[in-house]
Amino acid sequence: MINENAINKKILMNHFSGNSTALQKKLIEEWLTEPENVEYYYECLNEWESSNAQFIANDSLAFKKVLSITNKEEAVAEKVSTVMRLSRKLAIAAVILVVIGGACLLGKDAFIYKTIATNFGEIKQVTLPDGSTVALNANSSLKFSRFDFGSDNREVMLDGEADFSVIHTKSNQKFIVKTNNNLNVTVLGTQFSVYARDKKDRVVLRKGKVELNYLTSNNKGKELILKPGDVFTKNTIGEDTLQHIVDAEKEIAWKTHDFHFEGTAMSEVATMLKDDFGINAKFQNSELASRRISGSFHAEKAVELIDAIAQLLDINYKTKNNIVYFFE
Repeated sequence: MINENAINKKILMNHFSGNSTALQKKLIEEWLTEPENVEYYYECLNEWESSNAQFIANDSLAFKKVLSITNKEEAVAEKVSTVMRLSRKLAIAAVILVVIGGACLLGKDAFIYKTIATNFGEIKQVTLPDGSTVALNANSSLKFSRFDFGSDNREVMLDGEADFSVIHTKSNQKFIVKTNNNLNVTVLGTQFSVYARDKKDRVVLRKGKVELNYLTSNNKGKELILKPGDVFTKNTIGEDTLQHIVDAEKEIAWKTHDFHFEGTAMSEVATMLKDDFGINAKFQNSELASRRISGSFHAEKAVELIDAIAQLLDINYKTKNNIVYFFE
């Protein structure tokens, strides 16, 4: 592994200007095999481009051209040579170097898309390239294009749970959230949350208007418009429900590590413990699993929530590894 300190901002800026030596190019290529270095590379590239406005590099087009060829080193080298000859400056060569050093070694998907993920019990605040903000719940991931986000529609792919605050653009670009369960949420600018885990999708609209596109149980496409306070739920076999709630803000209590239960079955609480904390809940019997709880709790750790629930129901529990066992 190349020492991280071997490549600094000065060397990168010199490289973007086309003045790096053959040895420096090799060092940069090897340095880019570390995923954590790629983000810093792009930050410096953006700064260099901002200071050299006379050249407008079409990064997306350059990437598409290179990725359209095979992964054979000879073909990549030939493509790089062609692009370099056509370039007015050597900045595109720097972009191509990223493809060679990264697409071949780390995978094309990792370079085309940026993925932000959270661990169990972790919540992240994310600002997208268009200025829209996302609160990403625990055990979730959000993926979007690195290079052409907003050049057409603004698309993100969600696995888990997130709350979105989408800004409206002057060009009226649609903002689309896609899930693995074939649900698309389309908006122009609004506030809403999306839950997309395993066999279930749920969309809660707090402000504005959203359009849902999904498949029914007989695999037919369906559209639905939500208004503020609407909660849409869909499972993988196509069954869907629509209800209206008074306080939609409670649906995003997790953003501040708060949990609200209103006649919630313990079996549902078990699902939440697994989703957010990676804890598997087991019950002494079916009666205990169906018992319902109501109340509000603040818990940043799983044990805090488990202890509060046990006290509320006056039951006992034992934990071992990632399993909690509830019993009378």
